Amino acid sequence: MAEEIRRKRKNLIEESGKEQEPWLITYGDMMTLLMTFFVLLFSMSTIDPVKLEQFSDSVGQALGKKTKTQKYSLAEIYSDVVKVIEEENLQEQIQVETSERGVAIKIPSEISFGIGSADLNPRIYPILNKFEDMMKKSTYPIAIEGHTDNVPIRSVMFPSNWELSAARAAQVVRYYIARGIPPERFQAIGYADTRPRAPGATIADANATPQRMAMNRRVEIFFLTIL
Repeated sequence: MAEEIRRKRKNLIEESGKEQEPWLITYGDMMTLLMTFFVLLFSMSTIDPVKLEQFSDSVGQALGKKTKTQKYSLAEIYSDVVKVIEEENLQEQIQVETSERGVAIKIPSEISFGIGSADLNPRIYPILNKFEDMMKKSTYPIAIEGHTDNVPIRSVMFPSNWELSAARAAQVVRYYIARGIPPERFQAIGYADTRPRAPGATIADANATPQRMAMNRRVEIFFLTIL
């Protein structure tokens, strides 16, 4: 009985070997090792959704597959924002960055609001309109975040920088809603001076010079990732 089982197993292995080329086994092992390697890297790193999408697309193309999760991805949004910045010669004013949260467009308050005001400067309208097209082509949630420097503001309308930063974020949200973007996609958030963009160990250090203070006064348009 045992001899018969060994004979059948031998025949099965021989038949399987005839149907499957040896290089396929090596290829399969290599792909498994690569996948294990990338999963390990993925688990040890901070997730950048744009780079993740770009990597997924590259792997999909190598395997002859399409891996798009949305018709208009974060990677494409990032690329289009960069294109707008270059076409409008705004490299010294507007920056775009990616993080685990998504794609962030950083607009300085100097070109978007008056001093101590939450009223949009009309000269920013054409730039905001460029990003409107990206919002309409995508389905990602959008956060509008207002930031200030650490100089206190005290007025009847804005008792502190919290109110000013929140009002500026809300003003940008209202602008886009008026242009047809669904309101349920938006979050309006004011951070006052608590999240400076300029380097510094403390909030005071991050606002130690006029240049650093200018970096911190900004509104950010965030295309938020969906994970």
